[in-house]
Amino acid sequence: MKVVYHKFVQKDLDDAWCYYEDTTEGLGDRFFDEFLTVIDTIQRYPRHWPPTDKGRRAAQFCRFPYKLLYRIEPERVKVLVVRHQKRSLA
Repeated sequence: MKVVYHKFVQKDLDDAWCYYEDTTEGLGDRFFDEFLTVIDTIQRYPRHWPPTDKGRRAAQFCRFPYKLLYRIEPERVKVLVVRHQKRSLA
C-alpha cells in the first residue's frame, strides 16, 4: 500500500536523528533504520496495529521509545507523526 507523510514528519525524524546521533555516533542511523522497518511493516500489513481514537493507529518502535501514528485511507496510508512515547503534546 502506498505511504504518504504529513508535512511535519520529516522534522520529527530530523529531530530524533540529531538527538541520537549527538548521543552516540551511528545511533541516529539505527533509529532511522528502525523507522524504515516500521514503514515496511505498515506497507505490508497496514492493519497490524489496532485502531486508537479517531481511526488512527499507533505503530510502536521496537528498540526506541517512539511510536508512529498513521491513518488508513482508501488508497493509501498517511503517516501523521513520529512521537517520543514519554513526551507530552502540551
